[in-house]
Amino acid sequence: MADVMNLEELHFLGIKVVYKDLVDKGYEVLNVRKELDVNPQILAKKDDQFQMIVVKTAFYPDMGIILPEVIQKVKELAAKHKASCWYASVGIANANGQTEEEMAKPVTGGEFYINYKGLMPFPEKIEPRKQ
Repeated sequence: MADVMNLEELHFLGIKVVYKDLVDKGYEVLNVRKELDVNPQILAKKDDQFQMIVVKTAFYPDMGIILPEVIQKVKELAAKHKASCWYASVGIANANGQTEEEMAKPVTGGEFYINYKGLMPFPEKIEPRKQ
């Protein structure tokens, strides 16, 4: 049996999904960082405007979520570079899973269902996280 993806593999698959979407839409991708603790993951350019894109990926049935502290840090970085901020939420499922539990365990080198609805702008107001 194949190995279930770890968090780094899941995160990188989400980045690859977003990267392909950006290229298909005419963005020039300038830099990609796949480390889990680095934000933003993608620096791109379109119509002479820099774009900072945070990609968060989760196992089915969840979608990746962006934390308020990440939003704040990326907004500050973007302001220094006159860049727009975008968020990409990705959910990955095992396409060969027969049950909800199996679908929640995508395997390395397997087939996947991808839940991705495109780039979303950062929220204007940041709600503090509930403890």
